[in-house]
Amino acid sequence: MNVLIYDAPVTLAHFVKSALLSQGHRAAISSDPEDAALKLSTSLFDAMVFGPGAAPRELADFVQGEFPNLPIVLAGVPVAIPACGQVAAVLPAPLSAHRLLMAFRRLRQERQERIERLPVQLAAEGLAIACRLADITPESMILAGESDAFHRHFETHPTHVQALVAGRSLGGEVAQIRRDLPRQMSRVDVRLSEGGAREVLAALVR
Repeated sequence: MNVLIYDAPVTLAHFVKSALLSQGHRAAISSDPEDAALKLSTSLFDAMVFGPGAAPRELADFVQGEFPNLPIVLAGVPVAIPACGQVAAVLPAPLSAHRLLMAFRRLRQERQERIERLPVQLAAEGLAIACRLADITPESMILAGESDAFHRHFETHPTHVQALVAGRSLGGEVAQIRRDLPRQMSRVDVRLSEGGAREVLAALVR
């Protein structure tokens, strides 16, 4: 996941970033509300962490108004309060790396479930072949399918793929085709054209 950490003054941002990086997440730090809003506007972030200083009103309103489905983790807060609404987890001080990573493990699973529920059709030879989105990043997507039509299409080893993902057209170069024989499934790794996935990723948090 791509995570934006807002921490002003900076107290635990580097600890949070280090812990997230250790589990394969990507993280950026901001301590300025305008800078944080600009970073969020790139539509590249899947979650946000607020440090113990919380967020100024203008940033909180911006996040709530523009990205109402962006999960927020409150980290190192002085008082433990129940998580509700957009706040996905509340981690009181002293901040535990274990609890932080457990919270993000859950957020990653929830994000994966949202991705797999997106409607996907592969556009091939004038046909619309239903399939699933196994994963998506700004640079790539993984398509998965069990149908005979999906298998037949990729038996020809096409070099380019065009798909309709949640109503948005995404295309790119085929990087790898993997066949899972026990499950009768094919998984196709696709390198997306630059910026192609941005609207799909934004829809997950807007």
